[in-house]
Amino acid sequence: MRLDPFSEPYSRDPAATWRRMLATSAPVSYDPKLGMWLIAGHDNVRDVLSDTIQFSNAMTLVPITQVSALAGAILAALDAPAVAVTADPPQHLRTRAILRALFPTTTLRAQQQWGALIQVRVDHLVTDLEQQSTADLMVFAVHLPLYVILDVLGLPLTDAAVVRAWTDDFAQLLWGNPTPQAQIAYAHSSVALWRYCVDAVTARADSGDYGSGLIGDLLRYRHNHDANLTVAEIAALALNLVGAGWETTAGALGHALDHALTEPERWARLADDEHSLSLHIEEALRHSPAIDGWLRHTTTDVTLDGVTIPAGSRCLVLIGAANHDPAVYDEPYAFDPLRVRAGQHLAFGAGPHYCIGAALARLELTTALRTLARRLPDLTLAAGYQRQFTPSAALRQHTALPVQQRPARCPVARYSS
Repeated sequence: MRLDPFSEPYSRDPAATWRRMLATSAPVSYDPKLGMWLIAGHDNVRDVLSDTIQFSNAMTLVPITQVSALAGAILAALDAPAVAVTADPPQHLRTRAILRALFPTTTLRAQQQWGALIQVRVDHLVTDLEQQSTADLMVFAVHLPLYVILDVLGLPLTDAAVVRAWTDDFAQLLWGNPTPQAQIAYAHSSVALWRYCVDAVTARADSGDYGSGLIGDLLRYRHNHDANLTVAEIAALALNLVGAGWETTAGALGHALDHALTEPERWARLADDEHSLSLHIEEALRHSPAIDGWLRHTTTDVTLDGVTIPAGSRCLVLIGAANHDPAVYDEPYAFDPLRVRAGQHLAFGAGPHYCIGAALARLELTTALRTLARRLPDLTLAAGYQRQFTPSAALRQHTALPVQQRPARCPVARYSS
């Protein structure tokens, strides 16, 4: 099985590669160019993501492209302790339990805590769009989750631009294929993002004024005792949530908007039919996951689907290919909101590391799509639009989503719930 995640064909249409791999290749095989084991197939991917003993998360945030010595020396200052994303048991169980107690993980709790805030953010951004005859909808898709995650953490919105720049660089360093010169710049940005989180948490801890948002909640839980949580652990949790809390949702929102605007009837239904809206979002998550690859590291020899992966191997777990497995989904490459079993997708992972922000992401997607479809009923994809994604081994995000407002050519019936 061969994969070139940075090639132009893959960046334009990764699903075409998944289709070929699933049809012609073994679901578990070694790619010598990447230096990784590739794992495809829905059941294989689910099993790997659920197994935190044999498939460790400790190297999840080690760049997929080997960094230069200079970049590596810079990254040595990113000394965040292992929590959440990069932690294995028992540390992962401990820090995740704390997060679950403070961070809403159900639809109802997310709506109660964040629903009004997200609606305000969406309304402001849509008001800006209403004044434009043409726009890049990825600007909306990026700004909404970026603003929301800052709100959730209790960080100032005035920092949005620099946090976005640092996080974009961090993502490119982790999952892209940067040149040695770019690696140095991205390494500095990654360390700057970490120092930003450390400084934000330390300033509140030292002053005793813990403030609002999740950072304040974590400091109150700490209660000035390292046995509960250290300041560094809180800063690392903030780093994890900043890094994962908006880039992935921006990607998911771009995909959901792209699929919605492809058919005017589909766009109209999302305005008034809550059931159709929910189905659309789940199918978008299945068909076009924002994270379509994830990294794991074997702690022992593991036999998977009849193939033995040696201990100490890096594995690229192909979530996108899993969500397109024809053994699970009929016509998996078609976008079908009425699909049976769409909810079995792995867009948010599986097992102990299932995305803790899934409820928040779904709430953002639901609020954004509903509001846009209601207030901009004549929104369409721009003429000549072609999908293109930022080259990445893991993060699937549109480079642009150009749209325009124009009256529909014929009336479209509205559906109500």
